[in-house]
Amino acid sequence: MQIDPNLSRVPVPDERFDLLVEKYKPKSVMPAVLTVTDIAGLVKGASEGAGLGNAFLSHIQAVDGIYHVCRAFESDEVIHVEGSVAPTRDLDIIHNELLKKDIAMIRSKMEPMVKQLARGSKEAKEEYALLEKLLKWMEDGHDVRMGEWAANEVEHLNRYQLLTAKPVIYLVNMSEKGYIAKKSKFLPLLADWLKARGTDDKMIPFSCEFEGKVRACARGGRPPTKSGVVACCEMPLALPFHQ
Repeated sequence: MQIDPNLSRVPVPDERFDLLVEKYKPKSVMPAVLTVTDIAGLVKGASEGAGLGNAFLSHIQAVDGIYHVCRAFESDEVIHVEGSVAPTRDLDIIHNELLKKDIAMIRSKMEPMVKQLARGSKEAKEEYALLEKLLKWMEDGHDVRMGEWAANEVEHLNRYQLLTAKPVIYLVNMSEKGYIAKKSKFLPLLADWLKARGTDDKMIPFSCEFEGKVRACARGGRPPTKSGVVACCEMPLALPFHQ
């Protein structure tokens, strides 16, 4: 069965760009855009073929970064595949599935290199040593992006397009009531989870329920959180920035 992800191109908000357009009034305007590949939520075992996750994972290997959307609201009308709402558990599942996918890919690269090693190829020997280092690192439960790698190793890493090497931003989908009140029993748990991972990853609370109502109102209403979500990708994804 052919499985196609949803693609969306979102303009990147930039006040400097708007100022230049207003001042010089060009005949055509082409703002920078962020292309988002939306895949279905991953379930436990996705990397091994459970659900549709394995097929979708193949679609996102070439992306520059990952938004992890996690559910942080309870509702009897929205069933959770695991039977309960626990965002830190869900994120653990996602990270484990991405790690398993990367581990499988590295193993698949190592197997055909054995013959090259037997022929005494220096390049193959160096790359195989990196693959062994990578495999050990990931089997110990670490994302590739959390490791320290030499410049020549980074060149290989970029070519592998590993999922756990990509920068990450966490989007926490809250209820409308919790978002407006800026309160949720899940937010402290998620903050502790991020702290325990020892990363500087961003966590952005938002509410699909609230955003939908905003968009349904007047066109001139307050802008949706989407602008903030897109803007926050500038530093983690190392997008070009010009003064």
